[in-house]
This record gives sequence, structure tokens and C-alpha cells, in this order.
Amino acid sequence: MEKTILIAGKSMPEAGRFTDGVAFSGRNIIITGPQTDSEQPPKRLTIAERKANQAAYEEEKNIEAKSGICTIEWNKSSPLSARSLVLQTLTIFNRLDEAVLYFDEEWFASKAEQMDSEEIARGCDEMISCYQYLALEVISSFKKRDAAEGPGTLVFLLKETPSRVDVLNSPALKNGVSAIASPLVSAGAAAFSSFAENLAAVYSDSIFVNIVLVHGDSSMEGFRRDDETGRWLCTYLNSIEGSKSSKKAQWVKPGAKPSSGFSRIFKR
Repeated sequence: MEKTILIAGKSMPEAGRFTDGVAFSGRNIIITGPQTDSEQPPKRLTIAERKANQAAYEEEKNIEAKSGICTIEWNKSSPLSARSLVLQTLTIFNRLDEAVLYFDEEWFASKAEQMDSEEIARGCDEMISCYQYLALEVISSFKKRDAAEGPGTLVFLLKETPSRVDVLNSPALKNGVSAIASPLVSAGAAAFSSFAENLAAVYSDSIFVNIVLVHGDSSMEGFRRDDETGRWLCTYLNSIEGSKSSKKAQWVKPGAKPSSGFSRIFKR
């Protein structure tokens, strides 16, 4: 049976190349998209109108899913949206086997430079709490899987870029090739990393979830292009399926060969 994978964190359209790489594995893909902004206040609808809108939405997503890839809006500030994302995945493809939480530090670094109260609040939603909300919802879903299907897999994928302190210590890093992470982005990446490895430790003996940690930067084989990363990751996940080594709370480099085992990588 085809596997279904949920990809979140780096959303469409920016995640298009990553999903292209994943698609080569034959998996069904749910990929997150930004929430649609509406300038006007929502119109109050009757029960019949809400049902009609919901039916039309489900039909639209079912048609989209026939291609094997479906985009679902995700409100990162809402824990209910994280739950809805998982439930919609199960509704559309009838299963959820794998989830990838992708923290592309360079992508976040390229989006904003300012530091103010509004950016702090937005950054907490987009780079910290959203991943934690969704990780717990995914794990809750895996707990309910039929035991015959085996454990689900949750992947934390961290792609690093130089920080301000890295540039201060090594000025040559400011070469115009990679975006430099602001203190807020660096803090988000550190929170993602710490949450990932400690959650992996909590569930190291779990029978319903395997947690895989991947960390590196764009200079590493397998992390230079998103399509390469998507292809490699799916090959890697296929290779470690059922392996006891996948239960260790350790980071693995992108491009690593499954037979080489896991090598510990410390963030900075």
C-alpha cells in the first residue's frame, strides 16, 4: 500500500522542489500552504451554506489528491489548525505514515531582518510553537494506528545557515551566498533542535512512533538542493524501516548511507 507523508514547516510554493524529490518515492503527499488572508470580516453563514462549502472543499481536495499531492492551508498560530491538518490528511488519503517537520533556517533568515515585538510574536508562531503543536498531533495520530501497520515515522529536518555570532567569529561567512540568521531565527532553530532531540529521547522506546533527526547545511551532499534532499530522505526512510537504530535520539547528516549508521552532530 502506498505511504502517505505530511510535509510541514516549509510551505508551498517554496517547498515545491522538496515535494518534487519526495514524489519520486511514490508516496502520497500532503504539503502545507499559507493561510489565505481575507481583508473583509467573515460572512455569517447558515448551517446549509457551511455544509455546502465544506462539501465543495472536500470535493476540491479529493480531485487535487488524485495527482498524489494535495496542499492544505495551515494556520501556524493555531493548535486546532494543527489537528485539522492531521485529520484532513487521514480523510483525504485514509492514512498517515510519515510526517516531516522542515526547519529551513536559511529560508526563514531570508524572509525578515527586523526585530520588534510584532516580529517576536510572529516568529514564535512560525518557528517554535507551530512545530510543537503539529508534532504532538502527529504522534497522537500514530498512537491510534493499527498495530499491524507498524509505527509511524516523524522526521525533524533542520537545514542550518550561519548566525550573527558565526559571522562575528568568522567574517568570511558573510559572502553573500547564504542568508545570515537573525537572533530570532537562530533562537527558533535552537528551539526546534532541542525539542526534536528531547522528544526523540522521550519516545526512544515507543512501539508506535520512530523519530528521525536530520541536520546539516547547504554545503553538505544531499542538502544542496531541496529536490535532492527529498529524494535522499525517502530512500533513507525506506532503508531504516524496522531498524532498531532508528530509535536512537541522534542526528544524522543528509546524504548519509543507511548502512553507515547514525553519527552524533551537535548544534553549533
